[in-house]
Amino acid sequence: MGRIDNTNKTYLVGELAAATGVTVRTLQHYDNIGLLPTPGRTDGGRRYYTEKDMLCLEQIIFYKSLGLSLKEIRDKVVKRPSLSQIKQILNEHELVLYKKMEDAHASIAAIEACRTAIAAGNYPSWQLLTGFIRTLQNSSLIDWGQYTFNDAQKEILGKRFANEQDAFDLYHTWRVLALKAVTLAKSGASPDDPAAQELAADLWKMVMEVTEGDADQIHVFAQVQGDRASWPEGDRDLMDASQAFIDLAVKHYLASRSSDIDEHRGGSKINE
Repeated sequence: MGRIDNTNKTYLVGELAAATGVTVRTLQHYDNIGLLPTPGRTDGGRRYYTEKDMLCLEQIIFYKSLGLSLKEIRDKVVKRPSLSQIKQILNEHELVLYKKMEDAHASIAAIEACRTAIAAGNYPSWQLLTGFIRTLQNSSLIDWGQYTFNDAQKEILGKRFANEQDAFDLYHTWRVLALKAVTLAKSGASPDDPAAQELAADLWKMVMEVTEGDADQIHVFAQVQGDRASWPEGDRDLMDASQAFIDLAVKHYLASRSSDIDEHRGGSKINE
């Protein structure tokens, strides 16, 4: 936001509308609901706004573009927000947007799982997928903030996931692959079927990219996985449902690549 000057400049409704790109009707609505009340009227009875009101309107326009409702905006907009207030508002809404993204990714994961089953010549389990969509939408990466990592895990994972996007990408790649595994298993596919082996290759690629084949990193991921009882419910249920099929598919995949087994010994199982 730009620096506010200390002049006593005022704007009539039409002038403020033209300056900010909103309609006069919108300003009238904001006035009526108490979101942006006019501070007074001119001698001629016309409503006017001040520089402070323009700042508030700029906040309203910004927050509205982020998807906040007018009620939410009314609770957040202040005449002269401090930087800490602005930061808090943005952080809170960032979490809301991430949750919406999580829900969308859960649905996309289900679509990809359906395609995997169809490509294998099997009917998807609609009831299963619907159940997992509901479960996954109630569980997100944000929920992992409640998980207690030990110091060694924090150190290694902190270095590996220097930014939230890296963690977000891994999380949703795993969810897609795990849901595909469940779908293949429930549709009657064998772990050595081509579709299952393609899945195993994608899983193994994910593990190697995330850990870079480093034994310490693989050990940390194995530790977290071993403590699955403390996972968010939706992710725990998904892992429980997919683990057996993934184990068998990856075992077959690695056996078919015997020349690579020794190279990656010690990290040849994803789910242990």
